[in-house]
Amino acid sequence: MMKMDGFERRKERKKESIRRAALELFRRYGFEKVSVRDIAQEANVSPVTIYNHFGSKDNLVREVIKNLLHTILNKYRGTIRGEGTFRQKLETIVFDKLKLMEQFQGELVQAVIRSDPDMRVFIESLWQNEIYPVMGDFFEQGRREGYVDSGLSERSIMAYYDILRHGIFAYMGTDNAGQNGKLMRELMSIFLYGLVGSSGSRL
Repeated sequence: MMKMDGFERRKERKKESIRRAALELFRRYGFEKVSVRDIAQEANVSPVTIYNHFGSKDNLVREVIKNLLHTILNKYRGTIRGEGTFRQKLETIVFDKLKLMEQFQGELVQAVIRSDPDMRVFIESLWQNEIYPVMGDFFEQGRREGYVDSGLSERSIMAYYDILRHGIFAYMGTDNAGQNGKLMRELMSIFLYGLVGSSGSRL
């Protein structure tokens, strides 16, 4: 791997500063309401600098979301490979997703991904190459601890997980689904505990 020279390091630091400023503003005000001028002011650069580094606001949004997803993935890896039972880890992962949904002033990251073909390709590649292997290890822990039926194949478990993931994200695109925090909490609770609920005998 080639080392970056001083110019490249400064350029990357500037880009990272812009990405951090954009992420903070997106979290506060949503993706649509934030302009390039707002981001430039927050990052203490000119709008021209942002266009020089990213080309457009859409490209900046893509980079911010990609960085956010990699940060979340690293956090999930740490959770899955860390201490705790399968149930404790699953609760952490699911309710972290809920917190993410409540950010960006009701504009869901998944909605941005769905509307952008390049982002859809990126997220599916991320799932296939980085998330699925980690989830395989996670569900194996669930088997060992009795939370996951030992008779189920890894293929069927991952297919079930994928069906739920796509189903929940698709429903989030319907009217009011993304705006109803209570509804999303209940859907995620069903995802976590099933229809029996957290007070049932299964978990």
